[in-house]
Amino acid sequence: MKKMYINYMASFKGLSKEIWFLSLISLVNRAGTMVIPFLSLYLKKDMGLTETDIGSIFAFFGIGSVIGSWLGGKLTDIFGFYKIMITSLFLTGMCFIALQYIDSFWGFCIAILITMSIADTFRPAIFVAIKAYSKPENQTRSVGLIRLAINAGMGIGPTLAGLIIVTQGYNLLFWIDGITRIIALLLFGYLVKDPKVKPSDIPW
Repeated sequence: MKKMYINYMASFKGLSKEIWFLSLISLVNRAGTMVIPFLSLYLKKDMGLTETDIGSIFAFFGIGSVIGSWLGGKLTDIFGFYKIMITSLFLTGMCFIALQYIDSFWGFCIAILITMSIADTFRPAIFVAIKAYSKPENQTRSVGLIRLAINAGMGIGPTLAGLIIVTQGYNLLFWIDGITRIIALLLFGYLVKDPKVKPSDIPW
């Protein structure tokens, strides 16, 4: 088992420190994703919405995600990945904190649409960041490491969220979602420096 672990970690040797920092930021960001896995329960138990209403809200969730991914690509081309990642983390954190104060169906539909449209601008930006901070021969392994961090975070987040719901209720999850994104933002700004590289200058 130890040998397997050593061999596994050795497969990531040679990656730049920025890629490791991006992996840490992705881990923190995704570990804080606690609202979404339990959103349907929150909408039903705390807001008293019907299953039809909840389905409609998740439709807005999906639409927002599609808009965010498209918009993130466009904005990254214009402003660069660094600014988009910073802005996305900050605004998404604020949006998740604000979500808990919305108590109407249509209000939540619009809020979740806006939240996901902002949150998913992060996705295209981080893939451009991988290209900027990786050597061509390391790009596949860099993606693998960041995906590993994202998956680990998605495993940690819902586990902790379940314990928090039992002991503290749903509302604390919104605060944790927001605060962890702000923490990820601070880590990103401190650990990863803007290379001032335009997407058009990155060899694809």
